[in-house]
Amino acid sequence: MAPEGLLGVAEVGRRTGLSRKALRHYEALGLVEPAGRTDAGYRLYGDEAMRRIELVNRAKVLGLSLAEAKEFLHVAEGCCGDNHPQLAGLVAGKLDETERRIAELQSLHQTLRGVLDRLDRDQGRHRCEESLCTCGVPLTIRPKPPGLAPSSSNR
Repeated sequence: MAPEGLLGVAEVGRRTGLSRKALRHYEALGLVEPAGRTDAGYRLYGDEAMRRIELVNRAKVLGLSLAEAKEFLHVAEGCCGDNHPQLAGLVAGKLDETERRIAELQSLHQTLRGVLDRLDRDQGRHRCEESLCTCGVPLTIRPKPPGLAPSSSNR
């Protein structure tokens, strides 16, 4: 039984949606700390941990990575009413990154729209000058050597 006001891992997970593994990962990254442990050694979390998890969730909504969320937590700690130019810099950097990604996606959208429009016009017949054509280029897929982890782009 957890002492009053403290929550076990399962209850924190129920309230926040975090898995036990994610909560341990947050702890390893220094995003959250248990307030104590039971006699049996189970981690217990208090209001401060729940507040920090909520701040991490807000940071994730902004598109911040967990490493960036840690910086966000550091800047956001006790920031109400204070001037924090670091927070503005962090958010501005994320906004710049988002605008770059939007531009890349708009370019991809235009390319795909153009290919689809040509396919519609040509009743589905493929033209070799298409930007997605590989007719003139032999497609070679080689198996990865054993023991190599898949790249992050394949996940």
